[in-house]
Amino acid sequence: MKQLLLLFVFSLSTLALNAQYYRLSQWAEDLPYSYSKNEIYAIGCSDPRMTDTILAKKIAEHRAITMAILFNDAKVYYASDYFEKKSEEYRWFIMKENIEELGKIEASGWVDKSNYQIIESYTNKNGEIMVMIKYNPQASKQANFFVSGEYYRQDFELSNTRAHETLRTIQLKTRWKPEDRTDTLHTCFQMSNYNNDITTEIFYDNNEIIIPGYFYNYESNIPDSFNIINYNTSVKLLKGLWIAYIDSFMQSVLKISKNYSSKMETVQDGYKVNRNDGLTETTQESLARSVCKNTLSFVYGGMGINKNSLFPRIYLYGERPPYISYKQIEQEKADSITQINAKNKKCWLKRIFIRENKKTTNN
Repeated sequence: MKQLLLLFVFSLSTLALNAQYYRLSQWAEDLPYSYSKNEIYAIGCSDPRMTDTILAKKIAEHRAITMAILFNDAKVYYASDYFEKKSEEYRWFIMKENIEELGKIEASGWVDKSNYQIIESYTNKNGEIMVMIKYNPQASKQANFFVSGEYYRQDFELSNTRAHETLRTIQLKTRWKPEDRTDTLHTCFQMSNYNNDITTEIFYDNNEIIIPGYFYNYESNIPDSFNIINYNTSVKLLKGLWIAYIDSFMQSVLKISKNYSSKMETVQDGYKVNRNDGLTETTQESLARSVCKNTLSFVYGGMGINKNSLFPRIYLYGERPPYISYKQIEQEKADSITQINAKNKKCWLKRIFIRENKKTTNN
């Protein structure tokens, strides 16, 4: 038994020492500014370790188009339930909490080879291809690209045991009828995350994409001192860039929409329930429900990585603030220190020069 335990510990140590850290493209930290709704910048990325690199680039390009469509006049539906139950069982006070969120995003637009272009491309050592496109919407043309995304989250917790379980599912579907095809190109992405156990089903144009069941580590490009206020949320990168990217996007958009309070409605109800189950005489239960529906346009400012988590910067159109990269901040600090040191050195030499002049004058 001891030998097996030592072998297990040795294996874990070896894996930790040999862990590979993958990089994020530098341009992904800060995307170009969109000065009007006639230009939209978006990022797409393929799944990790795809052997067919041509297919991987097609998927990355298609996902970038999908995100560009979702940024422009998307219909966002959101509903949430917060259920709380308090009871006393065998002299134990028990509180149960259950939180459910359901969101849906729909958008459409005209897409052909003439109204978008790839302006950046990058492939990391994990085989993930990232592309950035510039998309120019054509409002005068009838839509031929349709996107539908769904997000579901459920958290439930028992206060006396602190047992906490979470379920998160995402579904993203697209339909595109390009001019150079006789049929419609369909894609489907489904993810289920139960207590960080992630499973996926991915289809691109009748091709099923199988993701290797590894865990991935990424280099941080933002320091530990970063300001969390600048980012919408964070998602672990254990299963690759795309899963964390789409997960963080859906969470961010729903958060923005529910905080867009002009069309938010909330109802609350509290009540007591008499029970004759031999355990509980009465329970106090409450339910709070919120719903909203908005049509919004978004801007993707960029993304950062810290401690193997992805942090996105997503804003409502017209509300994106200026951004200074952390390399610029560090460079400005270094330049400031250099200037102070140079000034101090100059002052020191000046004092010596003045002292020598005084001695000469006195003589």
